Amino acid sequence: MDRQPEVIAIGEILWDVIGTERHLGGAPFNFAVHCRHLGARSAIVSRVGQDELGDEIVARARDLGVDGSLIQRDAAHPTGQVQVTLRAGGQPTFDIRSPAAYDHLAATPEAKSRVAAAGAIYFGTLAQRHSTARQAITALLEAASHHSGHRPLIVCDLNLRPPHYADRVIVDALARCDLLKLNDDELGILQRVLGWEGSDQDAFLRHLIETYDLALVCVTLGARGCILRTPQERVASPSYACSVVDTVGAGDGFAAALVTSYLAGRPLEAVAERANLMGAYIATQRGATPPVTAEALTTFAARTKRAAQVTHRSQR
Repeated sequence: MDRQPEVIAIGEILWDVIGTERHLGGAPFNFAVHCRHLGARSAIVSRVGQDELGDEIVARARDLGVDGSLIQRDAAHPTGQVQVTLRAGGQPTFDIRSPAAYDHLAATPEAKSRVAAAGAIYFGTLAQRHSTARQAITALLEAASHHSGHRPLIVCDLNLRPPHYADRVIVDALARCDLLKLNDDELGILQRVLGWEGSDQDAFLRHLIETYDLALVCVTLGARGCILRTPQERVASPSYACSVVDTVGAGDGFAAALVTSYLAGRPLEAVAERANLMGAYIATQRGATPPVTAEALTTFAARTKRAAQVTHRSQR
């Protein structure tokens, strides 16, 4: 396991408050935890308060097997919190508190060195809502992109949380990543931001790939599965039917399976199927980072029906 490339997430760690329960979360942290569940080495570059909630995060990261040595402590700003309200079907809405320590993330020399040597780097948009963290994330991605002899796979999971993003941040993220993940709602927002007027979804995905030199675009469709698009191939993969407990963290588990499977060089159909399986399984559990084992995924897959056969189409 330790010979595998390290996956490093950059961005927010926070507490999701669901009713009377408190769950450790934040998309980058959830992603790092699930990468570890799937057998990868993982670390996170983030910032938490010099408070009890921050102390607990550092301890929990260690217990979950995520390298927390790049988690910074902030004496002036509190650890982040989000009030999560679950609607019908387990769909969440978020009240993201501000200020938060992760808004003041710094690009330390150690963090720059680690991301430059990583196998993959994951980032999103929420942690860029403040100019300080946005500049730090830009510096870290540039350190990885300009490293001689090795370039990590740079993954952007948009995770747009209104009103905590700006159009210029989205466009900049597209220019910095190799692999882009977004959901169908975010796809519509992205079309607006880029002034796309056509109705052909696949034409837009090809446009993204060609314009921003992307290796892969993934569009998640919730209960309908996902679409993966590379310069050569399109795969539409159906979801696994499941009884949803809550969907908090399901997209992050999906992303972890997507990235680790892609890094392993699996065929695109297998990448999509593994990601859908992981996302569906997380949705049947409470909280964003429930325990996940290979045995649990295998059992879940065996007991759960998929909507239809995978279809794919080559694009020359």
